[in-house]
Amino acid sequence: MGSHPKKLVIWHEFDGPGDTSIELLERLCREYSRQNDIQVIPEVMNISELVTRLNTVAEGGEAPQMALVPADMAGFGEKAKYSEVPDELLSLVAPHGFDFLQSMRSEGIAYGLPVLTGNHLVLYYNREIYPEPPGSWEEIEDSGDGLKKKGIIPVAADLREPYWFIPFLTAFGGWPMSEGAPSLPKSEMKRALHYVRTRMDRGLLASMNGSTELLEGFIAGEVGAIICGEWIYNHLDRHMKNKLGVARLPSIQGCPSISMSSAIGLVFPGYSLESELQEEIVSFATFMLSAESQMKWGTEVQRIPVHSKAREKLKDLTDGNRRSLTTLLEESRSMPIEPAMASVWEAVRAGLQILPEEGEESAWSAMDQQFKQSAGVL
Repeated sequence: MGSHPKKLVIWHEFDGPGDTSIELLERLCREYSRQNDIQVIPEVMNISELVTRLNTVAEGGEAPQMALVPADMAGFGEKAKYSEVPDELLSLVAPHGFDFLQSMRSEGIAYGLPVLTGNHLVLYYNREIYPEPPGSWEEIEDSGDGLKKKGIIPVAADLREPYWFIPFLTAFGGWPMSEGAPSLPKSEMKRALHYVRTRMDRGLLASMNGSTELLEGFIAGEVGAIICGEWIYNHLDRHMKNKLGVARLPSIQGCPSISMSSAIGLVFPGYSLESELQEEIVSFATFMLSAESQMKWGTEVQRIPVHSKAREKLKDLTDGNRRSLTTLLEESRSMPIEPAMASVWEAVRAGLQILPEEGEESAWSAMDQQFKQSAGVL
């Protein structure tokens, strides 16, 4: 074996012990390195650091050859100096669905190459606490007092994170985009904020850190059900086995709670596809989209690959929970990835930080002010 004269660095987020995807990414990097006499080095960091580092590439910050990121980070094209994905690589995704091709386009430019899909929120429930999944918040209210008397929190979610709040907004008919532009729909947003706050006040809904406390409380049986993402299924399955159930998010007043979803894919910062390592980068990206690698994402860490044949094979290999995860993806709505969406996320986060203590009126005011500041209105 050679001495690895060439190196490729790939950045990826690590979201705590529940994030098992890094295990497979590291194995795939080692496998590719052995087969091709090039060292592929995964470098992991939390999501905040990843965002910051990508957004400082254009200012002279360090850039890897690749990063494996959620689709909304394709919107960092200018600040991260992404290479446009060439047709040679897009053609690897094209047979698996037009939606995948579009999922990492920002302002019409293909800045990302989808590798996985999903990232949608579902209801994970403990079958020993809920023999049947609660299909509505009305059902949760009916059983809530009994659970609270046993010291069990009926439902928990990470309600300081805007992504977790979106299903409450959609249940009231809201969406953070209108006519192609970022939007904060006032009436729908205030109703959703009021609904969340009242459920928290009644002890039916708790907000917990999504990387640690939320998962630990659920696995320990202290929480009956959690709203969390497809990405955490493998971790929960390892710890809970037959106790774990997967269901759609509870409806609110007869209206469905619709989660966002997104691709996860490769981006190429620092114009890396125009560098002397172009050939090696294209080769590694091709390896990541091979049928064999795509199957491993499904079988080893229970994620949803973009490769259509791999997804079909996985249907025959998976249990009811995994099939539910895939079915519920079809009920989700693609996350907008335009750069201007950052103003919405910042605004919603500002409101959610103060919602538990100060209520929906103050939360809405904080959102509205932050949104207008981001848009340059104030």
